[in-house]
Amino acid sequence: MKFLTIIISFITLFSGQAFAHTDHALGEGSLHAFYHTVFWTLFAIVIYKAYVWFKKKKSQKN
Repeated sequence: MKFLTIIISFITLFSGQAFAHTDHALGEGSLHAFYHTVFWTLFAIVIYKAYVWFKKKKSQKN
């Protein structure tokens, strides 16, 4: 549970920064929003997979 709390804290921290910046290459249109949607979706998938992997590894030790 402590690990999950840390991950949620990082997501909250970094998502606030993502909404606060401008992007010179993508502009401020829908492409920029799409980029962030894809980025955070992939980020969430990686975190979920890491959580499942650690949980499985911990259960195998017991």
